[in-house]
Amino acid sequence: MRVEMLSDHGGALLRGSRDRLRGAVAIAQLEYRQAWAHVRAVHRARSLWRRVRGAAPAAEQQPGSPGGTWQEVLLAREDRVATCWGGDPLTAALGVLPDDWVMLRGYRNRRGETDHVLVGPQGIWAVAVKRRRIRLHAVGDRWWWEKLDARGRSIETGWAVEGGRSWARQVNDIADDLAAWLRRNRHDVPVRTAVVLLHEQAQLGRCQDPTVSLVGTGPTQLLEALARYAAPLAAPEIADLVRRDHAFHQRRRDRRL
Repeated sequence: MRVEMLSDHGGALLRGSRDRLRGAVAIAQLEYRQAWAHVRAVHRARSLWRRVRGAAPAAEQQPGSPGGTWQEVLLAREDRVATCWGGDPLTAALGVLPDDWVMLRGYRNRRGETDHVLVGPQGIWAVAVKRRRIRLHAVGDRWWWEKLDARGRSIETGWAVEGGRSWARQVNDIADDLAAWLRRNRHDVPVRTAVVLLHEQAQLGRCQDPTVSLVGTGPTQLLEALARYAAPLAAPEIADLVRRDHAFHQRRRDRRL
């Protein structure tokens, strides 16, 4: 499989997130050092008080452990590392595809941007990648998640929505617009859609009639779906049309900036 970068908007967002994480880590390190300095000061004061009075004051509070803040930073850093490197397992797994398949990264049209468009002799797919430690539930177009801690326990819930659209609707809108463009160019072919969770601790919860062709938790499931929905396709022509469509919408965005 060949890989082409159409745009690196997602990479720019990741680099910005990485810079913000470095700032957060620096702040947390400072807070960590300050907390330990406070603990040592309290211990010194306690020892002095005991020497003077023979006992600690009744109102003295047991200092909390400063480790909590630092542990939270480590967990955040772990999630961010998964975000930065989460695309590699997908590319590596799909590397078993022959060279008549092409992965077009960062495809954009008037309905938004998706991580990958896969084009090959057996089909075309719009693929959205989510790199989060969550348990995802998908019932029709209603998607929600449970955030998991490092031990797999649910600690938070929320709707799987970005920009007012569910994750399914986002990728489906992009795929529908791409399919319409292909039809205008005499290629009436389906554009399959997939949402893939790539965090190693991600889980799939309730899944009932999802509105995408695949919702999964690993690259292998995407490979299986490529075979399951295989349909003959003039891949070189389709890939060129995808590039042209992306370039057209990219020029429009550049003119608006």
